[in-house]
Amino acid sequence: MTQFAITYDNALVLIDKEHDHIQLERKLEGMNIISIAQDPNNKDVLYCGTFDRGLWKSIDKGQTWSPIGTRFTYNSPFNKDDIHMTAVTAVTVIDIGNNHSAVFVGTEPSALFISYDQGNSFELLTDFSHITGKDQWFFPPRPHTHHVKWFDTNIKSPNMINLTIEAGGFIQSTDVGQHWTAPQTEDTPIDIHVLKSHPDYPNKLYGVLGDAFLNGGRDTFIESDDYGKSWTTFIEGIEHRYGYGLAINTQNPENIVIATSNSPYNAHNYGDSTFSTIYAINKSQENKWVEVTTGLPSPNGTLVSSITEQDGTFYIANNKGVYYSDDGGVSWTAFDITWPDSLTSQHAHQFITLN
Repeated sequence: MTQFAITYDNALVLIDKEHDHIQLERKLEGMNIISIAQDPNNKDVLYCGTFDRGLWKSIDKGQTWSPIGTRFTYNSPFNKDDIHMTAVTAVTVIDIGNNHSAVFVGTEPSALFISYDQGNSFELLTDFSHITGKDQWFFPPRPHTHHVKWFDTNIKSPNMINLTIEAGGFIQSTDVGQHWTAPQTEDTPIDIHVLKSHPDYPNKLYGVLGDAFLNGGRDTFIESDDYGKSWTTFIEGIEHRYGYGLAINTQNPENIVIATSNSPYNAHNYGDSTFSTIYAINKSQENKWVEVTTGLPSPNGTLVSSITEQDGTFYIANNKGVYYSDDGGVSWTAFDITWPDSLTSQHAHQFITLN
């Protein structure tokens, strides 16, 4: 059986797939769900970050959920060991040795909290106030603020954590989150929506960006071979330049699939102008991105997709359904499932496979 979790605007979608039988369940309905993570030391434990509903935890692989780490009544005081924000925008769980895990929680405004006791208590790691240029960070729809957007970790480089700020760029720790720096490079990327390292090559980082719609920065897709010390932009073949979804083939670091749109508004807002598409490349065989459509819904009316990968198979989720490709992203097949009407206008934020 393969299991998936997808965060949508107003529901957490759990999918169980065993051969041709697929079951879909919706949890946490009515919440603005942003991020999700699984504990590597206890596969039944999941953490889910919501916007203005704080952090939630499941100990039965998503069947039931309880709020942890923050307040839930208007104007009530925070406890000392709370997460002192209610907008949880990113979460990850890291194996820190001896079968112990640490839960990292990113928020809006940008701050980072950590728990060493499975979410019973949290402490503030940093609000990034020491980072040069923090006063320039902004999230365009809410320009008075910004948030932690994405975490990247790699078991082959266990002390390193990479994260991105929307919109503020690339932040890195080399000591399991105790200290953070913003590596300064020429044309530093600004608006990295997804950042991933290859599991076999932790030095290889890949990112999709919204920089094409901002002043400065880079463009739709960037990569690094030196842990983010330098970046290369590669956009040949990409017509629609707002990058949002990304996955890398774990069996081939040259095979990448991304989701893009022709504008930020059309990517995220459901209406007459909604538009997004998928590009794929195998850089060992091709020298430019190829827009792929076989088996996918029309780009018109499709909100920008979230993408994941497992064992060489790519998966995408959007408001039209869930699709998979076992040929490197060239052609796609829809999951044989009745798609709920409530999801047809909802944005998919994060898509993970559950181990």
